[in-house]
Amino acid sequence: MSADGPAFLRRERWAWAALLLAALLLRVWDLDSRAFHHDESIHGWFTYQLAFQGEYVYDPVYHGPVQYFMVATAFRLLGDSDLTARLPAALGGVGLVAMALLLRARFGRGAAFASGVLLALSPNLLYFTRFCREDVWSLLGTFGLFLWLDRWWRTRRIADLALAAVWGAVAFASKENFYVLGALMGPSVLAAAWEPGKGLPLFARLRSLLDVLERHGAAILGALFLFFTLSEVAYTFFLVHPESGNPVFQAISYWWGQHKVERVGGPKTYYLPRILQYEFAIVLPALAWIALRWRRFGPAERFLATLSLSSVAMYAWLGEKTPWLLLHQVLPFVPLAGAAWAALCASRARALAVAGPAFAATLVSTLSLSFWNPLLSPSHPRAESVVFTQTSPELMPVVREILSAGETGEGNAASVSGEAVWPLSWYLRRLPVLWALPAAGARPEVVVVDEGKVEEAQKLVGGGYSVETIPLRVWWLPEVSLSPLRPKPGELLAYLFTRRPWNPVGAQNVVVLRRPDENRPSR
Repeated sequence: MSADGPAFLRRERWAWAALLLAALLLRVWDLDSRAFHHDESIHGWFTYQLAFQGEYVYDPVYHGPVQYFMVATAFRLLGDSDLTARLPAALGGVGLVAMALLLRARFGRGAAFASGVLLALSPNLLYFTRFCREDVWSLLGTFGLFLWLDRWWRTRRIADLALAAVWGAVAFASKENFYVLGALMGPSVLAAAWEPGKGLPLFARLRSLLDVLERHGAAILGALFLFFTLSEVAYTFFLVHPESGNPVFQAISYWWGQHKVERVGGPKTYYLPRILQYEFAIVLPALAWIALRWRRFGPAERFLATLSLSSVAMYAWLGEKTPWLLLHQVLPFVPLAGAAWAALCASRARALAVAGPAFAATLVSTLSLSFWNPLLSPSHPRAESVVFTQTSPELMPVVREILSAGETGEGNAASVSGEAVWPLSWYLRRLPVLWALPAAGARPEVVVVDEGKVEEAQKLVGGGYSVETIPLRVWWLPEVSLSPLRPKPGELLAYLFTRRPWNPVGAQNVVVLRRPDENRPSR
C-alpha cells in the first residue's frame, strides 16, 4: 500500500463517481425553493454588501469570513440569488464527501467508501449544507486539517503539512467552535498516545516528540506561519481592517457570554434524541466499534473515539443548544462508523440483514428532512425535530407582491418595520423600501408590521387597507415530560412514522396591510 492508500480498482472508481454525483444531485436539487431563514437573510445581505460594495468587517455574532468570501465569489460569477447564495455550501457538502477518499490509506477501501456514503446521506449534513450557513466550511476545515495532518505523519511531505495548515485556517476563519475543538485536543491526543496494557509512556512520547521537532521543526514553524498568515488575511479582510487582527478575544468573550446566558438554551439531553433519530447509522455503529475494539485500536482510532465522545459531552454542557451543532458532534464518528460498516458488510448475509434496513431508514429520514417535510408552518401537519426555526412559506407571496409593486418605480415599494425586516431586507435589497412605519398620510401599496403596531399603522396610512395576519417565523419545540407523560407511546410512534408533531407548531406573526388599488398586482 502506498502512502496515498491502496491502488484504485476500476469498479471502485465508478462507485466513487456515482456517489459524488448522487451527493451533488441531493444538494443542488430544488435548492432555492424554500424561503431564506432569518440567519440566511443576514448572511446573504452582508455578502451582497461585500460582493458589490466591497464592505466587510468581522463580527463574531455572524461568524467568520470564509462563508462571506465564498458566497461573494458566487455572486460575482453567477449573480446574487437564493440559489447562488446556497450553492457554495452545497458544493462544500460534496467536497466533504470527496474528502473521505483520504481515509483509504488509514482505514482501507471499504471503510473509506462507507464513510463517503454516510457523509453523503447523513440527514443533518444534507439538510444544513443546503443552507447559506457557515457550518460546512467549519466541517471542511476540521476534516481537512486532520486528514492532511495524518497524511503528513505518514509521508513527512511538506506539501501535506502545508495543506493541513490551509485547512486549519479555513476552520479557524469559519466558525468560533474552533476553540471548542482546541479544548478537546488535549484528551484526544492523550488517548492517542496511550497504549493498551502499557498506559501512557510519557518519557518515550516526549522523546519522540522532541525527535519530530528536531527533524521537522522548520517545516512545522512554516506551517504555523502559513496558518497565521491566512487567518490574519481573512479576518482583516486583506489587511483593510487591522483592528480585527486578533479575533480570539472578540470571539471567546462573545460566545462565552452566550454560553452563560443561554440565549438559545435547552436541556443537557437536547442533542441525544435528535442524534438517535437521524444519525443512528453513524453513531450507533461507531459506538459499537469503540466498545468491541478499543483495546485493538491504533492511535488514530483512539484519537477519533475520544474526540467523538468528548464532543458529545462538551456540546451537552455548553449553554447554547441549536440543531446545526449536531454536525460537529457527528463528524468525528464517521471514520469509525465507516470501519464498522465495512467490517459488517464483509459478510453478504449480514449486509442484507443489517446494512440494507439501516440504509433504507437513513434514506427515508434524509428525504423526509430535506425534501418531503422541509417546510414548517402552522398550516402544515408535519414537523422535523431538528428544524430550529424557519421563515414560513406564507411570506413568499408577500415578497412576490412587493417585487411586482416595485416594478412601477413609483416611490417606495413597501413599508416594512419590526420583525419582518429580516428576511425582507434580503428579498427587497434592490427596491426602494421604507424600513419603518409610513409617514402620516403616505399610502404605500404594502405595509408589513408587527401585530402590536397594526392600529398605529392604520392611523398613519388612513382607511381602506385590507389586513391579513400571516406567520413570519415558525418553530416546533417538542414538549417532553414524565408527569404527565409527553409524548405518549402512541404519539411518539405516530411522529416517527408520519412526522405529525404531538404538540402545536409555534409561530411569530406579522400583519400585511394592502392598499385597495385596482391596479395593484394580485397575489
